Amino acid sequence: MIKAQGKVRLLGGILHDKELDAAIDKMKDGDEWEFLFVDHTSNKMLPHLTYLFSVVLKCISEQLPDHPSTKTLYRYFEAKFAPRHTEMVNGEQFTYCDLKSERTVDINIFIERVVEFVQKHWNITVVSNESLKDPENREFYSLAYKNQEISWNKFISSKK
Repeated sequence: MIKAQGKVRLLGGILHDKELDAAIDKMKDGDEWEFLFVDHTSNKMLPHLTYLFSVVLKCISEQLPDHPSTKTLYRYFEAKFAPRHTEMVNGEQFTYCDLKSERTVDINIFIERVVEFVQKHWNITVVSNESLKDPENREFYSLAYKNQEISWNKFISSKK
């Protein structure tokens, strides 16, 4: 649960942290806390990954009779549709997927393939991702990322 949020600024090697200090003052002494620092630059992948996990995979899970987890569905579709990369390691050919490092256009192609597949083969319709382009949704995606049920970093590149 998010207990506090704010902004800090680093200028000339000095951290201007009045909001951080105020948030820390509200915390219960002796408890353990986690923190997340994000910059204000655009994360082009975040809306696509949020749409994939929070809308597409969740919708599919809810409509399938066995309700597989979003993680299971991700791995299933990763094996079917994620771009493959092949490298040589000490003379051995190594193939892997690394969706989080792909260009946004490739992530979007992956999502479109998943949506088309479930529509055609499982008769599941997923809500369009057109709303991802709206600037007012930026905070929604940031909160979804912070409150995700699973950590994308732990499994998105599962075949490294």
